[in-house]
Amino acid sequence: MTKNNCVSLLLMCSALSLNGVAFAADAPESGFFDDYSLLQASEADWIDYFYFSDNFQQKMASAEAIILPQPEIFMAEDSAYKGMQPDDMLAITESMRQLVAYAFDDGYQIMSTPGPNTLVVRMAFSNFYLKKKPRKRVIGYIPISFVVTSAKRALLNEFTENILLTELAWEAELLDSETGEILAQVYLKIGEHSDKDTFTSWDELVTVMGDASDRLRCRFDNAALDASARRECL
Repeated sequence: MTKNNCVSLLLMCSALSLNGVAFAADAPESGFFDDYSLLQASEADWIDYFYFSDNFQQKMASAEAIILPQPEIFMAEDSAYKGMQPDDMLAITESMRQLVAYAFDDGYQIMSTPGPNTLVVRMAFSNFYLKKKPRKRVIGYIPISFVVTSAKRALLNEFTENILLTELAWEAELLDSETGEILAQVYLKIGEHSDKDTFTSWDELVTVMGDASDRLRCRFDNAALDASARRECL
């Protein structure tokens, strides 16, 4: 299985007993996480770095609601194209946020303020590399058309038809909404802007986020069940 097809969010690493190392120079710090020193290198092929607190499983088991802040975008300094309009950023980040919300739309409340048994799922798309398609001109913002189906497909806007996504890093963390305690962090690099054979794409990003959202919901559900009643989330 490849990294891009088998990515999982947050609890995917909970069953691993890997010996980690400090955060490495090949995974640049965007500033999204307050503390990158917590991260350990993963030997699995579907995640690059991870962190899990000692009590994150307990917190997951008692969770009744989640908060989903708007994801953030950090453009790579040497991205070939940087001309994103605010509306385009909103269209992309809201699409990704809605994929997570869709997975939790039954059984869990989506909250906007901290409270008991409420966890925060923060996400960022950093080291964002974009490239304008040859001989095509970006014609400006066209209102977003967003559709989520059972297959977890999202239709974004005209921007994604004219601009290639070639590389990004996905950073996500789980927090206690009342104390701010960091319960989990994951970091994944997707694509390689210097190698056309391993470019990522908007479709791949949607697939990654849809799959990860389903797995995250599965892990939330499993945390409150006896081991014999848990389902496979991988």
